[in-house]
Amino acid sequence: IPDIVKSFFVPLCTLLVTVPLTFIIIGPIATFAGQLVGAATLAICNVSPVLEGIILGATWQVFVIFGLHWGLIPICLNNLATMHYDPVIAPFFTASFAQIGVVAAIILRTKNTKLKTIAVPAFISGVFGITEPCLYGVTLPRKKPFILSCIGAAAGGGIIGLMGSKMYSFAGGLLGITIFISPKGIDKGFYGAVIATIVSFAIGF
Repeated sequence: IPDIVKSFFVPLCTLLVTVPLTFIIIGPIATFAGQLVGAATLAICNVSPVLEGIILGATWQVFVIFGLHWGLIPICLNNLATMHYDPVIAPFFTASFAQIGVVAAIILRTKNTKLKTIAVPAFISGVFGITEPCLYGVTLPRKKPFILSCIGAAAGGGIIGLMGSKMYSFAGGLLGITIFISPKGIDKGFYGAVIATIVSFAIGF
């Protein structure tokens, strides 16, 4: 493509190829995979909430990368609508704290000014539940920090399952811990979520 029209025609040709592929191939495959993930998670939770918590905690960030977590959100919303709480997706909550634990350690240890410039705002957004800057800007490109965050999230997810913690709403981040408070008051499930959050952060760190 000639340089004079490249800035217009390259994006146009890219869209002409990728949009039909997304609707015809990628979309249906991703939808099916997401539904499969949701069904498998629900089945494991019915057998062992602890095992489901470990698996979901460990894999939540991987699901986010591929968009497969959207297969789990309808389960959560349905449970909230029918039972007014959700125990199935609750272990996801620990993933963001494992991420920011890793990023906090990187901020303290790195001598790379550019990395620190990326990591500090990523950490701040992660505290409020937006972990994509941590994930894509800091941990995933370096592989080992990403794996460590998955391990931390698995440990926290297992604690959530063990303590029977339930979400009574849907939120993330530090302020989101309130979603584990039962309408009847603070109970074992809330304390379990707090412990899981601290453990996930500590292991990640």
